[in-house]
Amino acid sequence: MPDNGQEQKNGCSRRDFLGMALAATAGAVAANAAPLNAFAVERGFIGDWSADGSHAVAVPDSAAGNGSGGGDATYRDHFAGAFPANDATPIPPRPVPASWDLECDIVVVGAGGGGLNAAARSAELGAKTICVESAGLQGGNAQSAGMCAILGGSRLQEERRFALPSYPFDAQKMTDWAMDEYHFAADPLLIHRIAEGGGKCIDWMADCGVQWRLGEIPVYVAPKNSTLDHHVLKMKDATDAMFSYGLRKGVDFRFQCPATALVQDDDGRVVGIYAKEGYEREISIHAKKAVILTAGGFCNNKALLDKYIPTAAMGCASSYLPLGETGECFRMGLGVSADVSGFNSSASFDGGVDWASEGGQWARFLYDGMTQLSRQPWLTIDRAGNRLRYMDSRVKKDGAAAIYALGDLATVQMTPPGHRSYIIFDSKFEDHLAGFAQEHCRKLISPDLEQIEKVPEHYRDWHHGVEDAIEADVLKKRDTLEELEADLGFGEGILVGAVEKWNECCRKGKDDFMYPMPEEWLHEVATPPFYGCRIGGNLYGTKAGLMINDRMQVVSTSGRVIPGLYAGWHTAGGACGENSYVGDVILGSLLGDVSLAFCGGYLCGTFANDAELD
Repeated sequence: MPDNGQEQKNGCSRRDFLGMALAATAGAVAANAAPLNAFAVERGFIGDWSADGSHAVAVPDSAAGNGSGGGDATYRDHFAGAFPANDATPIPPRPVPASWDLECDIVVVGAGGGGLNAAARSAELGAKTICVESAGLQGGNAQSAGMCAILGGSRLQEERRFALPSYPFDAQKMTDWAMDEYHFAADPLLIHRIAEGGGKCIDWMADCGVQWRLGEIPVYVAPKNSTLDHHVLKMKDATDAMFSYGLRKGVDFRFQCPATALVQDDDGRVVGIYAKEGYEREISIHAKKAVILTAGGFCNNKALLDKYIPTAAMGCASSYLPLGETGECFRMGLGVSADVSGFNSSASFDGGVDWASEGGQWARFLYDGMTQLSRQPWLTIDRAGNRLRYMDSRVKKDGAAAIYALGDLATVQMTPPGHRSYIIFDSKFEDHLAGFAQEHCRKLISPDLEQIEKVPEHYRDWHHGVEDAIEADVLKKRDTLEELEADLGFGEGILVGAVEKWNECCRKGKDDFMYPMPEEWLHEVATPPFYGCRIGGNLYGTKAGLMINDRMQVVSTSGRVIPGLYAGWHTAGGACGENSYVGDVILGSLLGDVSLAFCGGYLCGTFANDAELD
């Protein structure tokens, strides 16, 4: 296998990116784990943030049609080779070994946002804690999150007298509101726990050393020193701070050490795990109190998506979680007869670029340039040429609505016939970007962005990612609309006719669509070359997962708690009920995805140690 520091086409090396992140921890990892590059890592393995979408896999020609490969025209099936994982089988538990390699009170699986909090909270409460992590450093996908959405109850929000659905903050009222939004498909006790725990978790993290500030929109907080006008790797400051706090409290972090199986005794209690130290040497770890699973969901496992979240399997064109999310911990839970909660629920942003349809990689870094370009208010149509609406992310007076737009537009783009949408623009596209003025994670990255060093080098100028997409023919660049129409798989005249109608509106200066574009966004598609791209949802969270009760204990298919086993989100499910495309009430659940992970870890660490919330 090639060394994990080798240079890779169209991206900085994994060593470069992880090295930048590691430097910020002041050498803490070196004292607690093997050197980052001590082990060879196969390209495309967990932690490969820089792999682009251009490696070749055998997929049907995109011009063959917009329906599925099966011929029923329902949707274009994903090719499993584009995914890091494709296995839905349960991972059975192992018996108790004759002797254990390591002993502790609590084992935490995963050192992302949830795992860092679970480990830190456990150690704070006096538990001897070991945290294993498959990647080479802390933070997981949480570090790339843009905002920590909290709907009320934190000290910062109390200062602003802010809470949803109304102030003063009331967890019961929030639960009632959320249950109505979730069509009463969720566990109200669990939703109440999320409502009351979100603000407490944020305040506890502040007490641990995270320097929060209230966001420009009061539904979220962000680290005080993070980028002010953009949503790029903001949470890295928070995950670094929680890692440092965990180290101070004595957490034994073991990196490049993926968990491989749970250990269950004859009485059915989960008493530890097996893990592969350095991806090779298997060790057993005894957890006298509990095992806490906080290793994320299964955004990057095709078989699990097909089985448990079919709407995401159909409607999402990509995932933006390139680090992990392959579902092993979920499968370990299934192996000890855990039940599943949150069937067919997920969370997605708009503008998922369909790299996989051209042989590219399913999971992409969110700020790859092409993703941001795809999320602008271009002419957007379905495969029949019908216009699709756009939802503005400019904050204006209603910040909550601007945030909702990021998820609601995903539903618009995921649900047309074929479960794909198409954006069309011409060679003058760069002239229009400033006027679109989209905010949050739709904003394009430029080299002068503050704290640009947090971004992988290749993506520090958005043009690079767009060039990658053109080279891979994911963003199709053609001299005529007729060529573009044929190569995107449209029926003859459909795309050309849609463009003619759009151009007529542009010339008149008034959009005649049911959801009209503002006048300043009406730009003719008239100057070659012409560009087109297939898009869908951009999956960022699986909301189906292991069933838990309101004390974060995993529940079996018999309805009984599995003793010794806890799970935080997104290994756990149920945070927004069943059958949700985007997991709202606001951007994923009562807490945004990274907030939910933070809170889940905090709750797990609290309850696994027989404590109560602060």
